[in-house]
Amino acid sequence: MNRHDWESVIGRHLDGIASAEEMAALSEKLESDADTRLLYLRLAGIHATLATRELDEPASGEAEDQLLDLVEQLESFTKHPRSRRTVVDGQRWSKPTFLWLLAASAVVFVAFSAGLIYQLASPDSGIAESNKIATQPRVSDASIARITGLSGSLIWNGDRGQIDRDVKVGKELAGGTIEGMAPDSWFELQFNDGSTVMISGTSMLTFADLGQKTLRLREGVFSANVVPQPEGKPMLIRTPSALLEVMGTRFDVEARLASTMLNVTEGTVRMRRLSDGREVDVTAKHRVIADGDGDLAPQRLPEAVNHWKSQLHLRPGGYGKWLPASERRAAAQKAIPLIPPDNPNVTLYLLGIPVSRSDGPPVVVRSDSRFVVRGRLDKPAKVYFGIAVSGVNGEFAGKFRLDLESEQPISKPDTDGNFEVAYRLSNFTLDPCVRDREQELAVRPDDLVLTCVWAFTHTHSPSGLEISGVELISPNKVER
Repeated sequence: MNRHDWESVIGRHLDGIASAEEMAALSEKLESDADTRLLYLRLAGIHATLATRELDEPASGEAEDQLLDLVEQLESFTKHPRSRRTVVDGQRWSKPTFLWLLAASAVVFVAFSAGLIYQLASPDSGIAESNKIATQPRVSDASIARITGLSGSLIWNGDRGQIDRDVKVGKELAGGTIEGMAPDSWFELQFNDGSTVMISGTSMLTFADLGQKTLRLREGVFSANVVPQPEGKPMLIRTPSALLEVMGTRFDVEARLASTMLNVTEGTVRMRRLSDGREVDVTAKHRVIADGDGDLAPQRLPEAVNHWKSQLHLRPGGYGKWLPASERRAAAQKAIPLIPPDNPNVTLYLLGIPVSRSDGPPVVVRSDSRFVVRGRLDKPAKVYFGIAVSGVNGEFAGKFRLDLESEQPISKPDTDGNFEVAYRLSNFTLDPCVRDREQELAVRPDDLVLTCVWAFTHTHSPSGLEISGVELISPNKVER
């Protein structure tokens, strides 16, 4: 693995989500490579420092002592390369001991940062409140935001870890975590000051507000329209690879495990890359991508295009099971079971493919565009095909499906179950799951930005639905 890969493994370790295999490989690498040991220490320090900055309070003495002790032990290990077992600073080290030290440091870092976030949402969790907020109402009792829109499969993790799958528009919230479970999921939240944030697709967002809005986007697509924030207290948005400071602007973010893409529509957002602490101010109509060691210079947002083609042969899609190419068939995304939370007696077989803006310019659909979808079925089934679109500022604009009143023109699969079907955009209508907001959302997808495509079957048993390719063909593009 290269440096970028090791940064990803260390990041997963510090977030507490590294696998046993990754832990073992990291232990071996740290024992043999001084540069990786120094990289680990720097990332661990940034991880802990950000946790204290998010709260804007000093760390508790006990947590700080644990962090310092672990860092001192790791520094000793870093400065003294050793064999499988040796003595350093009076301590006997071995591979299992160092592996335990890695695990212990992850627990402390994760508990430290997660505890601060949880303190913001639930101060009675056992972490002492500072004197300056002791007279304020308990955050767990005070609403900081309310749900203003949602659809699709969502899980809400709110007060004291309580899980709620039945979240509704209008619900007042005091902080917590919302997770979109499917490619057609969407969630909109409005803070008490009027700022709105949205996630779409398979995304996970944690948020709190104790005088300063603090959010953590673990993965997925996020957009926001932030009103001017109090002086010295910008909205903080943390992803696995970056920290964003927002005073008041419109922007959207796409967070992956090893990179963060930021598009700014209005105002300015400051981005800090976690791997090296570098900062950059991103102004309106510019974007920047923060990864391990790439260029952090903002680039002008590219002009939109009207054509797009999935690239499943290069990388996995977003939702479903990715099937690599074989001698007999092309790479594909396979549908997996999904039980809608509002209808537990129904099982859909669903897949989704994101249209990422980090890979190129925004893709705008036209009224006379069409989609060509290639795939495979194990048995005959009606295939439902849909799209999600956003405005140019990244805000969710609606979901659309092929006209539900007409028979979908799916061709008869060949002897191997392969099919090809064309869908004209003029035949798409608003998806039923967002019709309760049709006055607020777009009536048609025309001239909006394509963010995701999905397909599903509604059968009593698996249909074996696979999609091997989706292409958006613009009116002036000749199909090859």
